[in-house]
Amino acid sequence: MTPFNERDHATEAPAKEVAVTADQLTLSHKKWLKSILGLSALEAKIWMASGAQLIALMCGVVFLLVTSWLLLIALLATAAWYAGWSLLGILATALVATLISSFGLVLLIRRTLKRMDLTRTLDAIIPTDSEDD
Repeated sequence: MTPFNERDHATEAPAKEVAVTADQLTLSHKKWLKSILGLSALEAKIWMASGAQLIALMCGVVFLLVTSWLLLIALLATAAWYAGWSLLGILATALVATLISSFGLVLLIRRTLKRMDLTRTLDAIIPTDSEDD
């Protein structure tokens, strides 16, 4: 039995290096790019579906609110007129009510738009530093 010698060990098993050809490198990059583009396309489809849904919801809400507000304002204005309110007071109250309802719609639209972001795709492609830890 001979003592272990590092020099003998190195000469017995030469290191095998794997040679990568340009075609293999190109193919691996094409596969990677295809998966990234597929993920981006899926995210874009989700975003477009959400956008179309948002537009349809906004149109429906606007139509119903305009109709409802016109009827409600007419009803309240008639009741206020019979109660002795001045025309200026009735119009000012209607304006304030309309502005408050518009503010509520803007909040609903902002909440929907916050959910429509592309950060999932960006995080999948390039993780942030906090995700690396």
